[in-house]
Amino acid sequence: MTERDAAIKLVYKSVRGRAPFALEEFVQMLRLWEVIPLHENGQVIGGVLVKDNEVHIGYGEKPKASIRQHLRKTLGVVLDKHGFAITTVQAENEAGLRFCERLGFVKLGEEGGTIRLRCDRSNYL
Repeated sequence: MTERDAAIKLVYKSVRGRAPFALEEFVQMLRLWEVIPLHENGQVIGGVLVKDNEVHIGYGEKPKASIRQHLRKTLGVVLDKHGFAITTVQAENEAGLRFCERLGFVKLGEEGGTIRLRCDRSNYL
């Protein structure tokens, strides 16, 4: 299994309770996405998904150390290239929303239980 595969499985693990699709469908949906594995102690613990200016992050278990370094690098590239980044969070995922807001994302609106967010400048750059 490649690091990309491992990262996708861990991201899926983080959303599978809210995802209306199986792992195989998730893998197919991400075939055109860049997947950046997140590492801790030499192990893949999750991933950052990037397509154009859209970013998502997920990990199998909460990291023991800061992942700011990964996010700073990844989000910085997206902001430099596109001028802003977007993401979505499910309304019931309060921890995910707080995490995005700490990064610098601001709420644009909510529709059907999904909150849309935009980041023009990361708080970690």
